[in-house]
Amino acid sequence: PEKPALCAGCGGKISDRYYLLAVDKQWHLRCLKCCECKLALESELTCFAKDGSIYCKEDYY
Repeated sequence: PEKPALCAGCGGKISDRYYLLAVDKQWHLRCLKCCECKLALESELTCFAKDGSIYCKEDYY
């Protein structure tokens, strides 16, 4: 059997049916956050990445 994916945010197993994929990593919906302001990005339409870190639109620009 395939090993469960690990969340890039918390390191926990992703057993949820839904998850997010950003910067070639998998995330629990609740764990994808801006690295600067910690804004949860689960309901945002876009997130931004630089050097492997995730940003909201405000902090990226």
